[in-house]
Amino acid sequence: MNTTLARMPAAEGLYLKAATTALRRPKGKPKLPQLGLTVKNVRVSAQQLAEYRKVCGFADSHTLPITFPHVMAAALHLQLMVHPSFPLPMLGLVHVGNRIRQHRGLGSGETYDFDVRLGESREVRAGLEFDINTSVTVDGVEVWSEVMTTLFRIPGPKKGARPPASPRLPTLSEYIAINAPADTGRRYAKVGKDFNPIHLAPLPAKLFGFKRHIAHGMWTLAHCAALLEDRVEGEPTALDVQFRQPLFLPGRASLKFAHRAGAGDKGHGIEFELIANRSDKVHLSGVLR
Repeated sequence: MNTTLARMPAAEGLYLKAATTALRRPKGKPKLPQLGLTVKNVRVSAQQLAEYRKVCGFADSHTLPITFPHVMAAALHLQLMVHPSFPLPMLGLVHVGNRIRQHRGLGSGETYDFDVRLGESREVRAGLEFDINTSVTVDGVEVWSEVMTTLFRIPGPKKGARPPASPRLPTLSEYIAINAPADTGRRYAKVGKDFNPIHLAPLPAKLFGFKRHIAHGMWTLAHCAALLEDRVEGEPTALDVQFRQPLFLPGRASLKFAHRAGAGDKGHGIEFELIANRSDKVHLSGVLR
């Protein structure tokens, strides 16, 4: 079922609905419905874009940061998951990865059409993974797309092989120090439209089993992309990430990166990891090209 909306929904109100999904109790292997949402003629909020650049560290430009369309579509992602036919509780879902493709630089003054749909789901060792697919078009031509992968944990014996460990970057890599102040989650929530309480303050995060509040995965990814974008020739065309371990706030980490040569979709680019300063913990790993 696909629904065309007259305008983007308000993310703030959807988070109130998200709290009611805690009552959902799926049994067995949940089956996800075929749901889609379309919104046409979406313009960029200049204020939101300016604040996003400031919070994430992007330089001023006439084109959008490669991660910004995800923020523009955030309310549509929420709208899908609060739909009555979506069987999973939203609180407790784990964002595990993104695959972003950008076919050209997106102008901040352009108008865009957004199409967001529930994609494939699959059983994994920890539970059920599912995708949310986002397509951004101009005059019917796709200019940006994303596959966002999320995990619903299912308790019980773990079946199947463990996921392969990500290959580590070579020792001879470059490093950039990253500092995430205690208010990073609250600042990003305002522009990223993600008000999950685990990101906002220590007390609500502790209610969900965390020792402190944690940075948004999309903030850590955007900040890494902002620090690396001037090392990519021209406009970036692809950004892949796997989220590994949370970054607690306040927190310090190191962005480790190395240039990769090759051809095709897995060709040249910059491989990166965000690693903890005082342990071998990897917060995220990915490729920008």
